[in-house]
Amino acid sequence: MSKRIVILSVVLVAVSFTASDAAPKDAAKIKVLIIDGQNNHNWKKMTPPMKATLEACGRFTVDVSTLPSNGGKKEEWDAWDPQFAKYDVIVSNYNDGGKCRWPEKRKKEFEKFMAEGGGFVPVHAADNSSNDWPAYNEIIGVGGWGGRNPKSGFLMRKKDGKWAPDPAPKGRSGSHGGGWEFPVKTEAPDHPIMKGMPPVWKHAREEMYNSMRGPCKNLTVLASAPSKQTKVDEPQVMIIKYKKGTTCHITLGHVGGLEPIQCVGFQTLLARGTEFAATGKVTIPIPAEFPTKDKVSVVPADKVTWGKKTAAK
Repeated sequence: MSKRIVILSVVLVAVSFTASDAAPKDAAKIKVLIIDGQNNHNWKKMTPPMKATLEACGRFTVDVSTLPSNGGKKEEWDAWDPQFAKYDVIVSNYNDGGKCRWPEKRKKEFEKFMAEGGGFVPVHAADNSSNDWPAYNEIIGVGGWGGRNPKSGFLMRKKDGKWAPDPAPKGRSGSHGGGWEFPVKTEAPDHPIMKGMPPVWKHAREEMYNSMRGPCKNLTVLASAPSKQTKVDEPQVMIIKYKKGTTCHITLGHVGGLEPIQCVGFQTLLARGTEFAATGKVTIPIPAEFPTKDKVSVVPADKVTWGKKTAAK
């Protein structure tokens, strides 16, 4: 092969990678496991659009493991074997109400998965789960309800422009007001998950979590929203480092209707957050339909234009 042909080939390859913002089509797919089966929300309605979002962006293969309900028999729990080690990242649409029913061997497998570098993405009420499991509380950073109280840990609060744990001995341990279209603020614009997002964008109508408590160890707030109840900004998207593992904690995603799950802002956070939790990098672009400061954007996953950046600022 002549030098001229080699140089031309290199140039063509370079152009092919810069001409599109989409994730490389030849990149190895990230293996995702969604867990569900118990929730105070409609998990049967919630899992399919979450799975559709992850598949539609082209970066993931997705399996679903449905756990026994809290009323499940011991033999059902013993038979549940999600094989965490087969996956790169686990997405949780599961809430046991605060008391973990997982067999001890499964809890140890999950802790080992995270300790050795696995990824975890708890969505919405998944942070209400397993208050009686210390490692889980450390993995999610903060949580609410499920028996949590002021002794459960700290609140994350912003003071003088910096986020830090606040003991806050009194008050709620998980709350939300009525549903509303609220602004989501980018708190870490240079983080790979948030890079390129507008400073503020409007999320579809849903309940907004506040007053979440927990260990707050190795926690970075990526996005917040102003609470009508507490009158302060509350964390909505967080990264937590647990040993070698990474959690992307997303409080958004309440399901009454599908609007919050099909909000392009939520879908983007789910996709990019799942990729980051699994790999520490983000190749998934911000869709063209990403919401603006003044306008909500609700689009089914298979209609989202993955591969084109938004012009919104």
